[in-house]
Amino acid sequence: MTGKRILIIGAGIAGLALATGLRRRGVEAVVVEEAAELTAVGLAITLSARHYAALKLLGFDDAPTWPHHRTERSYLIDADGGHIRCRTGVLNSVFSRTGLQQAMLAPVRDLVRTGVKPVEVDDRGDDVLVRFDNGDEQVFDAVIGADGIDSWTRTEVLGGPRPTYTGVAITRFRIPNSEKIDYTGIRTGPGALLGFNTRPDGDLHIMVFLPGEPDNRRELTAPQIADLFPDAIGPWQTVREGLTSEVEGIYVNVNQVETDEWVRNRVALIGDAAHAMSPTLGQGAGVGIEDAALLADLLTMPHLPVPLAFSSYERARQPVAREAQANAKRMALALTSADPETRRTSLPA
Repeated sequence: MTGKRILIIGAGIAGLALATGLRRRGVEAVVVEEAAELTAVGLAITLSARHYAALKLLGFDDAPTWPHHRTERSYLIDADGGHIRCRTGVLNSVFSRTGLQQAMLAPVRDLVRTGVKPVEVDDRGDDVLVRFDNGDEQVFDAVIGADGIDSWTRTEVLGGPRPTYTGVAITRFRIPNSEKIDYTGIRTGPGALLGFNTRPDGDLHIMVFLPGEPDNRRELTAPQIADLFPDAIGPWQTVREGLTSEVEGIYVNVNQVETDEWVRNRVALIGDAAHAMSPTLGQGAGVGIEDAALLADLLTMPHLPVPLAFSSYERARQPVAREAQANAKRMALALTSADPETRRTSLPA
C-alpha cells in the first residue's frame, strides 16, 4: 500500500486535507501547486460539526484547537419587518481562511512543491504519466485535481465545463466588532442580503450578496454599500455603521461548477474543482473536506483498484455536493427576491 504513488494538483483546502488523510494511512502523496507561495484569498470559512467529523477522520486531531470563533446562535430578519427569528443549537465555527489553510498545511508541508504545474496528463490505463512545466516526467497510480474553481484538470484533462455565473455577486468586508457581537446575523431584502459572523480575531466578517448581472454594483464603495440598507436595525445597524468608513472590500462574481464527470479511470476531481458553489450556506470548503475523507479511505483500502475507488467516490459524493450546491444557489436568489413572501418562506427554519 505504501508504494502507491498519488499526485494531488492544488494545495488548497481540499488538496491538503486529502494529502493529510493519505499520509495518516501510509501513502505519501505528491502535491504540486502552481503558485510560488501559498496564499488564501478571502476572509473567513465556516465549518459545521459534520465537517469537524470529516477532519477527525482525516487525522486532524488538533482541529478543535485551531483558532476559530464558535457560535450556536443565528438571528434572521427580513427587510419588511416582523419578528427576528432565532436559531439555536446549530454549531458552526468561523475560521480565518489563511489560518485554516496554514493549519492544514502543517502536517504535509514537506510534500508540497510550489511553483510547479502539470502540462500534460496521459492516463495509460494501468498508470498515469504526468509531464510538468519544469520538464520533469513522473508516473503515478492516481491523479486528483484539487485545483479549484478554474481547475486545469477539469477543463484540460477531462474536457469538462468552465464555471457558470449563479446570478449573484458578493462583496466581503472586515470591520471592528465594536459591540462584541458573537452570533451570526442575516438580513434579507429586495436586491441585497446583508450577513455577518465573527472571525477568530474578534472582527466582524461582513457579506453582502448582490443579485443581478455579473459585476453588478462592483463600483460601490463601502459607504455606498451601507446605503443599500437604510432601514437596518439592531446588530445590522451596527454593521451598517461599520461600513460607513472606507473599509476595503473583496468583490467576486459567484460562480459554480456543474459537471457530470468527476472521474475518468485514474483521474478524479475533488472540492471546488468538482462542485464549486455559492457561499450562501457556508458549505463549499466543508463539502470538499468531506470529499477528502472518503477518498482517503477508498484509495488506501487493501487490494481496491484505483478506478473502482474513484467511481465509488463519485457515486457517493456527487448527490451530496449537488444538493448543497442547488440549495446554496436557490437560497441566495430567494433571500434577495423582490417578493416578500418568497423571502419569508425561504428563511431557514
